Amino acid sequence: FRPAHRPSAREMLGIPQQARMLLFVAYGARTNPWKDYETIKAAVAQVADRLEREVLCLALGEGAPTERIGRAEIRFVPFESDPSTVARYYQAADVYVHAAHAETMGLTITEALACGVPVVVTAVGGIPEQVRDARTGFLTAPGDVRAMAEAVTALLSDDNLLGSMGKEAAEDARRRFDFKRQANTYLDWYQEIS
Repeated sequence: FRPAHRPSAREMLGIPQQARMLLFVAYGARTNPWKDYETIKAAVAQVADRLEREVLCLALGEGAPTERIGRAEIRFVPFESDPSTVARYYQAADVYVHAAHAETMGLTITEALACGVPVVVTAVGGIPEQVRDARTGFLTAPGDVRAMAEAVTALLSDDNLLGSMGKEAAEDARRRFDFKRQANTYLDWYQEIS
């Protein structure tokens, strides 16, 4: 999971180049009781209204018919087991959204950050430790549709902000979540407590 050329990722996935694209990844994206799809759905609709343009949200992790809400389209993509294909979805996205009610550590959030995608996520569980608020993404309260929509709209309305947050997200993820760094930190901790 690393940044890549967005137009190439979109071409490989058949996503229109001009689309404003959000991504949400969760097993059983629509039906998972912990992931609050209803908040995402409502926020995506508000974003499309605020921007006065079409917004595409891909929900990766559950096959279902496409939903349209005003100018917003939510497409469901079945579970994907190939990590390189999953990474391509992140690399194609403008913003990653995640409205969990509870989360120990959101792996999908780390994957999005590693791909250089700013995130708009709920401040629950370990998520505030993953996201540098207003630097790598935005933290919102659980169930706060308006705050989520405002944060996504701010990112999609300002290409400079979107680009700078994406760049910082990738750098921060590489610094803090690299597997070698994590392994060395655990080894150091084990030696400290033994």
